[in-house]
Amino acid sequence: MARVKLSGLVSDISGRINGTVFQRNQSGLIMRNQSGNINSNTVRSNTQRNSTAIIQSSWQLLTDNQRLLWQNYSIFIGHKQKRNSSLNINGHQLFIKINSLRLALSPVNDLFTTWLLSTPIFSPLISPFQITSIGIDVTLLKVVFDTEIFAGTQVVAVFISRPLRGSQLSGNQKLTLMKSSTFNGFYLDINDYYITVYGRVPVPGEFVQAKVCVWEDTAGSFSNYSVNRFEIF
Repeated sequence: MARVKLSGLVSDISGRINGTVFQRNQSGLIMRNQSGNINSNTVRSNTQRNSTAIIQSSWQLLTDNQRLLWQNYSIFIGHKQKRNSSLNINGHQLFIKINSLRLALSPVNDLFTTWLLSTPIFSPLISPFQITSIGIDVTLLKVVFDTEIFAGTQVVAVFISRPLRGSQLSGNQKLTLMKSSTFNGFYLDINDYYITVYGRVPVPGEFVQAKVCVWEDTAGSFSNYSVNRFEIF
């Protein structure tokens, strides 16, 4: 960033010229390099926008009684708002939260072939799974759990960060949902989808941050999240 001193030839300047931006602040007139444009027209961003529109439309098609059930269910579940832990999320927010995950995971999980949950089931949440380790096993990137998965009634949703160095660990890392199939056993293989998102798998000695929740058909909802950070082995 550089300051610009005006003269008799140029009394004022603003805007962009060949990648340079001129603007005023408290120090006077400055110039800086133009920031790169963010490409919002990617396959992933377009898919997310379309999914949001589909879910919002589905909410509008609910009856008043169904919306009241979701509001009562939100009180029953008691999920807290992310930015204000003293408040619960409302029925509309809970409808979007549950159905967004169901829609996102529907292409790879048979339980969500019919992804829309229009009427909630008033049943206690199951206990969340705990991730015990994340590591490389030949061609697999395995997220290992402390609880056995039963794919006939359960779907596991793992959100995970890009590969991190130890100095990069913080609570503000972006976590991306791994759209991977759930199978019977104690682990989820996220290798292929992780590469499509981040370009490569983490290597031993690097770190990732992750959170997991589990859908249980008999409960009709996702569990709360368990959140942790792991060194890749």
